[in-house]
Amino acid sequence: MRTGRWRRGGLLAGVAMLGACAAQPVAFRVNFSMSEARRAPLTVRFRAEAPAEHRVQWHFGDGQKGEGRDTAHTYYQPGTYTVRAELLDTRGRVRSVATGDVRVESSGPERAALVVLLGLGEVRLSAAGSVAYRPATPQFSLDGQAAGKGPLPVSAGEHRAGVRLPGAGGVLTREVTFRMAPLVRSVPFETEVLRLTNQARARGWNCATLREGGQSLPPLKRLPELEVAALAQSAGMALHGYFDHRSALDGSTPATRIQAAGLRAAASAENIAGGQATPQAVVDAWLRSPGHCRNIMGDFTHLGVAHVERPGTRYGHFWTQVFATPLEAGGP
Repeated sequence: MRTGRWRRGGLLAGVAMLGACAAQPVAFRVNFSMSEARRAPLTVRFRAEAPAEHRVQWHFGDGQKGEGRDTAHTYYQPGTYTVRAELLDTRGRVRSVATGDVRVESSGPERAALVVLLGLGEVRLSAAGSVAYRPATPQFSLDGQAAGKGPLPVSAGEHRAGVRLPGAGGVLTREVTFRMAPLVRSVPFETEVLRLTNQARARGWNCATLREGGQSLPPLKRLPELEVAALAQSAGMALHGYFDHRSALDGSTPATRIQAAGLRAAASAENIAGGQATPQAVVDAWLRSPGHCRNIMGDFTHLGVAHVERPGTRYGHFWTQVFATPLEAGGP
């Protein structure tokens, strides 16, 4: 399953001179990146290409300002915002401007979301996927006690997590009940899945002909955030008896689990499997399934892998691959 992608666009290049006393205008270019969905709250990253001796001042169109060649801004309300970038010289004079519009769509009614990232004897909590049309800091609870994001140690049995989030229309809340039980995780199995996946990419596995010899692709690198998201999905399926990309535990999707784990991705995807007892068996199954194969041979840079075993369940073995191309360092 492929998940959210980020789109890139460009603001108008600025060459207009402002002020009669200004010198000749200096050309510069501004571009931006944002979630393809464009839904509020929407974080947009702005970049300016300009001569080193100049600085850039931003007017984001919602009454807020910023400075720097590389900056991010969050729009909390739907609407169309006219962004203005000003190029200033060393004396603070405006030499050029660039303008353009950012359209922000509604995400519907405000709501609190709670993503419960299960681990082995621990849990992480996140409000990723919430919709609050104002700046808000979530407050979490675990079994009735105030808690941080985690990782939080939890014993076997049932637990209840909650989140409170101030919204523009009042306080938003959500609670999720989850269970914890012993699981067996095999890191060697996960490492072998990574090796077999990169082997298929290096040998140019063709998802249409189911043969090697196609275009070779660079290896995927493991990333801690993707490992957290993958383990949460495998553990969730093993402990709560579902087999789906959308979690029956908290309703999270692959994209929100990645965000909850602390990563913003330009593109992402997820493969799941159940029942295969070895890394070779699960990778072979994925490579012979068109959608899963396209993820393995996709244009991604990083991977997280998780395998857990829970004897006595329908599948016994639960596998997850989470693929992503992270946004550049410093991105929104």
